[in-house]
Amino acid sequence: MDQIAIKQQLDQWMVEFVEANHSALNNWSPCPYARAARLSGMISTKFATVPELRDVVRESIATLETKDVVVVCFDHHNISPEYLQEFVADMNKMLMPLDYVILEDHPDAPEYVNGAKMNFGKCGLLVIQRLSKLNSAADKLKSQGYYDTWDQEALDQVVQWRYEK
Repeated sequence: MDQIAIKQQLDQWMVEFVEANHSALNNWSPCPYARAARLSGMISTKFATVPELRDVVRESIATLETKDVVVVCFDHHNISPEYLQEFVADMNKMLMPLDYVILEDHPDAPEYVNGAKMNFGKCGLLVIQRLSKLNSAADKLKSQGYYDTWDQEALDQVVQWRYEK
């Protein structure tokens, strides 16, 4: 995996998709906080092989003392979407009580919100954040109508499960 190319593609995807307003999302961006975090240097990007993921997640927790988000990029060809989901669910069982959460993105497990494909698509991603900060941001967005056009399935898969743990 070409780390320089992936980092450039990730940055481009952030600017052109994650930070951009979309009609499918009622003219909201997929993540209204992404631009400020990127521009202020609060996103750390790491690379890992699949066997290293557990260790890189542990290392990333320390990074969250000075950053808001850690994005771990890995070659998705070396892990099935199902296994990745199981891995993340197991890690979240341990991390969520400690106020951390992992969100996963596998190119072979497309995620859609109102027809907008949310996946990066170039490699697998783990997005690691403080659970309380993520949920607080989601609460603020909810009060502003951000989720008004989301169907229940998208809400359950992306948001609700974080509050139930």
